[in-house]
Amino acid sequence: MADLAALDKQLADNSYLNGSPYATKDDIAEWGKIAACPEKHPHVARWWKHVGALAKQFPRRKWPYPEKVAPEGGEKKAKTSDAANLSNVLVGAVQGKVCTRFPPEPSGYLHIGHAKAALLNFSYAQLYGGKCRVRFDDTNPTKEKAEYEDSIIEDLKTLGIAHEPITYTSDYIGELEGIMEKMIRDGNAYCDTTPADEMKELRDEGTASKFRSASVEENIKLWKEVLAGSELGQKCCVRGKIDMQCLNKCMRDPVFYRCKVDVPHHRHGLKYKAYPTYDFCCAIVDAKEGVTHALRSLEYSDRAAMYEWVLKHGSVDGKKVGCGHVELTEFSRMNFDYTVLSKRKLTILVDRGVVAGWDDPRMPTVRGIVRRGLTVTTLKEFVMTQGASRNTNSMSWDKIWALNKQEIDPVIPRYCAMEEKSLVALVMTGGPDKPVSQKQNLHPKDPSMGQKDLWTANTVYLRQEDMAVLKDGEEITLMGWGNVIVEKLKRDGETVVSATGKLNLAGEVKSTKYKVNWLPKIDSLIKVTLRELGFLFTKPTFGDGEDPLDFINPNSLIDAPGVGEPGMKALKKGDKLQLIRGGYYIVDSVDPMVLIEIPDGKAKKVSGEARTDAAWQNKEKKDEKKEEKSVPGEKKAEKGGKKDAKAAAPADVAKPLDDVSHLDIRVGKITKVWAHPEADRLWCEEIDIGESKPIQVCSGLREHYTEDKMKDRMVVLIANMKPRKMKEVESQGMVLCATGPSGVELLEPPAGAKAGERVTFSGYSGEPDAVLNEKKGKAPLPEISPLLKTNSKREAAYRDIPFMTSAGPVTVPGNASSPIG
Repeated sequence: MADLAALDKQLADNSYLNGSPYATKDDIAEWGKIAACPEKHPHVARWWKHVGALAKQFPRRKWPYPEKVAPEGGEKKAKTSDAANLSNVLVGAVQGKVCTRFPPEPSGYLHIGHAKAALLNFSYAQLYGGKCRVRFDDTNPTKEKAEYEDSIIEDLKTLGIAHEPITYTSDYIGELEGIMEKMIRDGNAYCDTTPADEMKELRDEGTASKFRSASVEENIKLWKEVLAGSELGQKCCVRGKIDMQCLNKCMRDPVFYRCKVDVPHHRHGLKYKAYPTYDFCCAIVDAKEGVTHALRSLEYSDRAAMYEWVLKHGSVDGKKVGCGHVELTEFSRMNFDYTVLSKRKLTILVDRGVVAGWDDPRMPTVRGIVRRGLTVTTLKEFVMTQGASRNTNSMSWDKIWALNKQEIDPVIPRYCAMEEKSLVALVMTGGPDKPVSQKQNLHPKDPSMGQKDLWTANTVYLRQEDMAVLKDGEEITLMGWGNVIVEKLKRDGETVVSATGKLNLAGEVKSTKYKVNWLPKIDSLIKVTLRELGFLFTKPTFGDGEDPLDFINPNSLIDAPGVGEPGMKALKKGDKLQLIRGGYYIVDSVDPMVLIEIPDGKAKKVSGEARTDAAWQNKEKKDEKKEEKSVPGEKKAEKGGKKDAKAAAPADVAKPLDDVSHLDIRVGKITKVWAHPEADRLWCEEIDIGESKPIQVCSGLREHYTEDKMKDRMVVLIANMKPRKMKEVESQGMVLCATGPSGVELLEPPAGAKAGERVTFSGYSGEPDAVLNEKKGKAPLPEISPLLKTNSKREAAYRDIPFMTSAGPVTVPGNASSPIG
């Protein structure tokens, strides 16, 4: 039983056990020992509730080990740093008294950027045992709809965000009118009928409006016209009297009130003719509702001074709003390649019919990405690994989809389905006279998931790309059934039209080169549509003056007719599954059955190149020039155990030589180590990089690491080097290290990283070269190498962009700000 008194003392000044800035295995283990919330021990109770919420929210997270103290004089080393450091971010936060808020405008559906804001506000409130408010900022009836309000409420439920009863800024309009009038009478605001275009020019110049010096009486008279929505009032706005020469142009007498008479408010109808702007009402309503910490994205950074000004000069019930101080905390916006998050532009996509609606799976809305197969748990984890960081960059989608794959792969069933145009019939002797079924686990590693019927018949369908590489008389394995000898292939040119063979269930599965999936030729196969989605835009980012709507991708949705095994009839809308050798899918509709491909985090699957017949044919022609065919189960073609550089596809000539995506940087596991027979400084290693067999690498590390420190170690390496002989032993890659004050240190993937996964860099999502060019003036590695360094956090980085895996950034134990090579 835990010593609750001692634990309470330890947690009095710490968020987690052992002073860690994030939850660790120790927290999860200790939490599991305490059956009920120990209310008599307030610090333990706060910690117990929070850790319990984390455990529930992220049930499959691989919790890091606690920080361990390094040798004397060294620094603490954590197993992973890819976790949201929620502690010590909210200035002046007091346990039990924090109140945050999420104030969406109901002018569109929530997108992934809004989800970040909502989840951060909710998580900070949870951390401090406080409250999270949701308030609709509904003071612009021109853009707002009840439909959007309803959708936001539903999406917050989807995200699992618990909040205080919903409030509405429009319900405060009566009080805001009184506050605005007092500001006018106090000389802190004035009415202005200057036309909008002219006002913009004057603000840019820093020139005061001629109405700025009008008397209080004149201003009050115009103010009444504004409230009445008269013809004169509609030409008028109310501006805060701040500083027309301020370098921060937001402070140059901003508009705080204006008429809106063209459309009724979706809640109040025509009750009001004038509405406050966000800049005016937000600070006041925050203070009235007891918000202690307002978390906002950096796009509002220039408006922070205005927020404080309103708090200082406004008043509530005769008292200065400033009496209820609100602390501003800013975090970076989410920006993704090939994506726009402007609600105005997303609305245009919907209105023009470019997408089917706000829940279209190509849209970055919460509904869209969930419909495409992203789990809410993954979305939460992705957001919380960033926390309230202020670092802004354009991210690729691959990390979030890689996290999603890690989440869904262990818990979804496996089925077989193929595109109709790829089917080739293989007629076999020795098969069953009539179709028969046998039970097979839905997931090969989890029998508890249940079983399905695996049907067998004397004729089966194989994929054209599988058949194309076979030879007459070749023995192959039908996955889940057994071996078959393909006796005769009938071809039309290079296309296999049909084949005959002999079932050989006594054959040795391990002896076959090809293991292929298949479908029985039976009447109960079901029709499916395999839907591949690409990005909505053809450019990853847009320059100044460029309109993303000019770069719409015409091939962002491609459907391919297919057939699937009978067991797929049990699937329901929203179910996720893996098609064997065919990727991950989510059921979008059942009748007809439409399966949407779920990206798996590999760059080629999230690049936006939805397949067209022409594009696919071109790809196939290029693939013919490659030694390595895209055939499930095929071993890589080799020459003497190394990749054939001449047969490799050429590098993308459009990429700069210093673009890190030229490199195929992988996570690997050293499975075998031995001393180089001819070189005293070299270790030879076999490294598992997730392919059919390990690669062999020679590394000059014998002076720095003993054999036992190398064996079974996870490392990071460049896997597309041109093979070379090192003292007569071939080396097929380069293991990466950082060299600095702590000596030579191997780069360390975080706990949970998988052997074979590609290391990614935000903003650089291109495909790696098949083999790195080494010719002078054309070789990427000499250009990229000087840009590879560890940062101050001891994270491996390229141009200060961290090496990222599905489990977090790659690190080193001690060498900060040191070169990598």
